[in-house]
Amino acid sequence: MFQQSATSEDASAVSVPAASEPRSIDSPQIAPKNTGDPFLDHYFKRIDPRVAASFSPEQCEAIKTMFGARGIAKHSVEIRRSLPIGRGRYYLVLLLGRERRTFGRLYSEGAISASFNILGYAITAALWMLPAVGAALLLQALL
Repeated sequence: MFQQSATSEDASAVSVPAASEPRSIDSPQIAPKNTGDPFLDHYFKRIDPRVAASFSPEQCEAIKTMFGARGIAKHSVEIRRSLPIGRGRYYLVLLLGRERRTFGRLYSEGAISASFNILGYAITAALWMLPAVGAALLLQALL
């Protein structure tokens, strides 16, 4: 969105070898950019060191913001387990908490639909009625 066009000074300052040119053994290796931030260091290890060195501090902050380097959300119920099944391991995550997204956002993301809402209402009604039915059956058995 906010992109600067390269000037002739910028182009002359950086010389990147073409992909077809073999790297010389004597050419110095550029160390990966070490920002001191584990989040950014993880991603800068995965890209070309020359490209990583070209990021300004403002760009690094924008990357962190864009990729959601934010605090961990609080959930009422948070269960995370790793399960050994066969030769592999699988993970199970169960999160329950209050929905904080707006209805418009839920609808635009496709997280809600009419049939899903009806199913949700039916499950909620069944869970609310289960204790009442259980109590009625218990009273009937006692009388």
